[in-house]
Amino acid sequence: MSDLEKSILQRRTSKPIHFSKLPPDPQVIRSCLEFARNAPNHHRTEPARFYLLDSKRIQKVGKLFGEIVAQDRSDPQLIERGKKKANEWGNAPGLLIVTCHTDRTSELVQKKPTVIEEDYATCCCICQNLLLLLENKGINTKWSTGRVWEHSKFPETIGLSSAEHERVVGLIFYGYSQQKLSGRSLLPLSDHLKDYTCSPE
Repeated sequence: MSDLEKSILQRRTSKPIHFSKLPPDPQVIRSCLEFARNAPNHHRTEPARFYLLDSKRIQKVGKLFGEIVAQDRSDPQLIERGKKKANEWGNAPGLLIVTCHTDRTSELVQKKPTVIEEDYATCCCICQNLLLLLENKGINTKWSTGRVWEHSKFPETIGLSSAEHERVVGLIFYGYSQQKLSGRSLLPLSDHLKDYTCSPE
């Protein structure tokens, strides 16, 4: 198999709690981002925005998510779960937040509303590119969609450039891990594929 095929098959979600405290070099992350951005992008809108957080901001994001999970703090189980999430997220060695910037009031979007979803698709492609590039560097990742952005203090915490026009695509936790993750099995491709090249009309 090629390195790309191996990375696709081997990459698995690794929880931040299993990452070592030694953070990967931020320059490696920036380098991978430069390559990852080369994803299909209709109209060349370049919608992806990136927030590479330091340990102080990672801890703050963890605290915010803990508060989201705890809700109104009336349920002891949710309070405990919130503490657990705050600790897990807040102690992650690395966190990159990827957002999608689309100005819905722009002339382009007014003429072609599908740009909204096309931009989001581009950002998802960029995230997958990044996960595979990091896997190839021996860096484990978790792409989270925990709704920490619902917290009123989230935009200020990460310095969100344009809260009106950006939506979070993913929180990419990253770090080194010795955890052994098992592979996964998928249903046969034939269960999901109509292949007209193999059978006559």
